[in-house]
Amino acid sequence: MEEITLQQALNLAAEKHKKGKLEEAEFIYKKVLEKNPRNPDAIHLLGLIAHQRGKHEEAINLIKKAIEINKNAAYYGNLGMVYDAVNEDEKSEKAFETALNIDKEYPNAYLANYNLGVFLKDRKEFKEALKHYEEAIKLNPNFAEAHWNRSLILLTSGNFEEGWKEFRYRFKKQISLDSRIFGKPEWKGESLENKRILIASEQGLGDSIQFIRYLPLIKEKKGYIILECKKELEKLFGNIVEIDEIIIKEKDKVPDKDFDYYIHLMDLPGIFGTNLNNIPNKVPYIKANQNLAEKFKQEFKKERFNVGIVWEGNPEQDNNKNRSTSLDKFKVLKGIFGIVLFSLQKGKGEEQLDDPPIINLSQKINDFSDTAALIENLDLIISVDTAVAHLAGAMGKPVWTILTFFPDWRWLTNRNDSPWYPTMRLFRQKKEGDWNSLFSEVKKELENYLEKT
Repeated sequence: MEEITLQQALNLAAEKHKKGKLEEAEFIYKKVLEKNPRNPDAIHLLGLIAHQRGKHEEAINLIKKAIEINKNAAYYGNLGMVYDAVNEDEKSEKAFETALNIDKEYPNAYLANYNLGVFLKDRKEFKEALKHYEEAIKLNPNFAEAHWNRSLILLTSGNFEEGWKEFRYRFKKQISLDSRIFGKPEWKGESLENKRILIASEQGLGDSIQFIRYLPLIKEKKGYIILECKKELEKLFGNIVEIDEIIIKEKDKVPDKDFDYYIHLMDLPGIFGTNLNNIPNKVPYIKANQNLAEKFKQEFKKERFNVGIVWEGNPEQDNNKNRSTSLDKFKVLKGIFGIVLFSLQKGKGEEQLDDPPIINLSQKINDFSDTAALIENLDLIISVDTAVAHLAGAMGKPVWTILTFFPDWRWLTNRNDSPWYPTMRLFRQKKEGDWNSLFSEVKKELENYLEKT
């Protein structure tokens, strides 16, 4: 083979590689190495194939071998990707930085910037993370993941105006948060007189409870409101007078209803120009069914201080491992004189209940209408970041929300209150994973709270 033939062979192999024909690509790469054992491109690309097959250690060794021959930016970038796959964060970050130092505009430089942004965000270095996301967007303007992550930092920082715009990239991500085609115009805020609007459900139960507050503002536009929601929320939302019709969300299916416009529920803050000073936060905007609340009243003793607790969220939520804790952490509250603990935990997490002093209410909960009726009878809710915390806040009940070191964007930073819920207090981890210190703080505050009531 002449050198040009080697290059042609590499080009052919690379094309097969892109099409997912790994065995054919691997065969050609190895043939190239038979002629030129120190061809760094072939070695590097064999490393990528190893990575794609889950053989990460082999991939790292091959890519590092290619780097010894040629300190190429792309090689370092892919080395960073492999280190990231095996959770070697420090090595991954260093590799991405090296790639950009060699060539800040190499073909996949946008991915290196994006990944560095993720590492910096996780350390709460938001300003530097934003710079990397913005550089990624500059290099690849349609890179939805960078826009989406940028939105989360902007919202966390309280820059809602810009944040809501970027938040819409959730539908353009590689895995879209809703890929349905509705076949009707998206609502932009115009009059709805004599029109029917579909409010599309999205994301978690807590998201629906938080953003359902915008329906009165839509109703002012004089439209007929069709709300799509999950089954667990149907009865709860049935008490909201602005809703004309409720339909249950079916996965990947556009509702078989006649409507003129649609809008996703979590786009409403952007439509109404929401900022930190004008959040529609008058509570309660969700009320319990009073007949149900009266029915459950007998479960609670008025002479005691009744506290509802939740320690675990939906296991399918992306950050659930971090935001959830265990029942054991709540047990430090049992020794406080005068309180009774009631578990509002439903589903996963219930199996931890083996302690009679904590009263299990799960058998009384069929949906969130039941949860609301129970909350109505409680004096305080203490919950990790779950839908129950949102529900208590929406009902205007005293609620203490326990937050991980890396909380969701909606809780902002460095504050113990929430502009979304006037009756909510936030308790934040000071150190990643340190629930013990956090619950010691909660216990102390609860003792102080009881002295004042």
